[in-house]
Amino acid sequence: MGMMKRQVLALALTIAAIAIPAMARAQIRIDISKGATAQPIAVSGFKNLGGDDDHAISGAFDKILMRDLKLSSYFRIIAPKSYIENPDSSGYDIGQFNFADWSSLGADFLVKGAITRHGNAVTVEALLFDVAQQRRMMGKKFSGDPQDVGEMARRFADAILLAATGIRGPFDTKLAYVSTRGGRFKEIYTSWLDGGALFRVTDNPTINLFPSFDRNAQHLLYLSYKTYSPELYLVDLSQQVETRIPATLGQAVGGTLTPDGRIVAGFQRGGRTNLYLLDLSGNEIRALTDNGAINVSPSACGDGSSFTFTSDRGGTPQVYVGTLDGGDAHRVTFAGSYNTAPAFSPDCKKIAYESRQPGGFQIFVINADGSGARQLTQSGSNEAPTWSPDGRYIAYSSGRGARSRILLMRALDGYVIGPLTEGESNDTSPSWSGWLGD
Repeated sequence: MGMMKRQVLALALTIAAIAIPAMARAQIRIDISKGATAQPIAVSGFKNLGGDDDHAISGAFDKILMRDLKLSSYFRIIAPKSYIENPDSSGYDIGQFNFADWSSLGADFLVKGAITRHGNAVTVEALLFDVAQQRRMMGKKFSGDPQDVGEMARRFADAILLAATGIRGPFDTKLAYVSTRGGRFKEIYTSWLDGGALFRVTDNPTINLFPSFDRNAQHLLYLSYKTYSPELYLVDLSQQVETRIPATLGQAVGGTLTPDGRIVAGFQRGGRTNLYLLDLSGNEIRALTDNGAINVSPSACGDGSSFTFTSDRGGTPQVYVGTLDGGDAHRVTFAGSYNTAPAFSPDCKKIAYESRQPGGFQIFVINADGSGARQLTQSGSNEAPTWSPDGRYIAYSSGRGARSRILLMRALDGYVIGPLTEGESNDTSPSWSGWLGD
């Protein structure tokens, strides 16, 4: 396996909220409970306060910020070529620019700011404005290196969604998935949600499957056939160290990392496939299932108390929920003859899963108590759902023919926002991390 690159960004990055009087805070503008339409937002180029004469820092910040705001589905970017102001000749805070220049473009929201660079030290001051009410909604100041500008933009995108909707955005996160982009073999890759910092985790001429992030993307668990027998591997991405999970419980069939840093893994032995709770060294803590059925595809609840999985103990593959203390599991899905790949929402209230339907697998969401099942996707073959840490979005693999991509949709209504991966590769099995920053 090739040398692991550092995955968790070790930033000399500091973030400070810009003081805003309480009376100036804008009310939440976007109601996400009904699948709100995209609101127009202008992202002005940032004012150069020194050292960014070529606007390389401002351009990189704006590009990533606009990409993330589009991915949110709650904002429509007003074309920069229509902007009236020159950011270097105008101001960037209240009283320093004309709101009418932006309201004439139909902007509801406005992003402005300033950039200072001294060698490898960069300071970005970013502000969000309510154009109609001519007031500042929120501001952040970021300090770090030039290579940190992308994460600054992602954190500011998260802050914009918090200010505009009341819920933090999902952009300061990583996505892991399986891809054939390096050739014909299935390898594990990671990237930011917006596609930045693409990194190939595995590099072996075989099959690597089922990546699973822990909460802060420090560890990644996956299944590999690189020893010609399926085994689980745990990668410490910050230390660039990989550990093989001992196969003392049988032949590995997959697993997941829990939010509190443990492993739920499936092992097949003697015709039985059961799930076990392990520590990060692979030592058994307890058996979670103990029967003659096939018990696979675990997903841990956000609070670390419960997990969902697939079992055919009732005759067909169905979704079940059990507790990580080893208590009895109960069945959640009853409609459909083949339901699998369940994924708990971060708040533990819902479960996304794939269900075999005429024409292919489709993504469904159901309440954790088994009520309120809803079909989100309608066509093609759609598999392996994974939730964003804010619970608003689901990433999943979607294929037609031999090619599959990772798509993003809203969990509320199944609105497909667009692809997270592009190209001719076959991309499957996404796993979404928690937030990397504070």
